[in-house]
Amino acid sequence: MTTGTLVAGPLPKIGRAELAQIPVPEATSTHKPEPHHVIVESLVETLSFRHIGVVNEEYAVSSDGMRMFGVLDLETQMEGCRFSIGIRNSHDKSLRLGLTVGIRVFCVLEHGLQRRLYPGTGEAQQELQPNRHSGSRR
Repeated sequence: MTTGTLVAGPLPKIGRAELAQIPVPEATSTHKPEPHHVIVESLVETLSFRHIGVVNEEYAVSSDGMRMFGVLDLETQMEGCRFSIGIRNSHDKSLRLGLTVGIRVFCVLEHGLQRRLYPGTGEAQQELQPNRHSGSRR
């Protein structure tokens, strides 16, 4: 899957290799910042112990490198959906380390109809798409 998941606003999206290049502030007696990439690598390692792989990942970091946001799409999926983990971290104590788990829904285009899948309900809503050949809607 090549489409992105992370909505980062004006922040550029980066990969894990670039995440490792983000400088980490020096530790103090009361705060030891953990590098963003170390947290991500620990999460990926923990998932691998449970035989769960990551198929796509995206990160965004604030311009000063203090805040990181990311999404990891997992190989575990069901028809029309894929599990994802959202992650955030900060070096400046503005955000706590946080994880959230959700489902990424795939929309499939079939013969001019777009199907939107609603997880947990088993329902699909079909919407008419513009007829690209005539310029009108059906």
